Formats: sequence, structure tokens, C-alpha cells
Amino acid sequence: MTIHRVASWEEFKALINALTPETIFYLPEPHPLRKPPLGLRLTFYHGKDMYVFTDFADGKSLKRTRILLTNPDDRVKAEVREDDIRRFLSKELGGTNFASLPPFMY
Repeated sequence: MTIHRVASWEEFKALINALTPETIFYLPEPHPLRKPPLGLRLTFYHGKDMYVFTDFADGKSLKRTRILLTNPDDRVKAEVREDDIRRFLSKELGGTNFASLPPFMY
């Protein structure tokens, strides 16, 4: 399996349109070096390849997708809401299936 890290939202969206994956997986995750310390990982599979796009907080929204954050000034209560992620993905990608991944436990 090859993992492809995609740098821009535009490139990730173009790959989705070209490869038409069945499902896109999303995972809000900690990003400790950002303010607030939040990030978002989007992943899809095509054949044996995996494509990954990561975004991170930049003030009141995520930097690359511009998804708004809830309580961005509070490091503890700040969050990327699942409803906002799904709304953004539906608007940008139309009828693609979306699935939330559970947080990874270390």
C-alpha cells in the first residue's frame, strides 16, 4: 500500500473527482502546535493506495478548508463539529459517502 499525502484542499478534491472513492473518512484530531490545538484528517482509498489530507486550526477556522471552529478562543472547549465537517464535505463533494473514524488510542 502506498500512502499519498496531499498538500492542498484543491488537489484532494480533484483526486476525489478523478478517482471517485466510495467513502471519505474524516477524523477531527489534536494538533498540539496550533492555536487552538485542533486538526482534521481526511482519508480515502483507491485500490491499494491511501490518500490523506490534513488541515489544522488557524484562529477561528481550519486553515485550508476554512471550516469554522466552535469556541476557538478556548483551548479546552474549542472543537471542529462533526455537523460542520459533514456540511462542508457535502457542499464541496456532493453525493460522496462520508464516515467518521473513531479517535485513535495510544
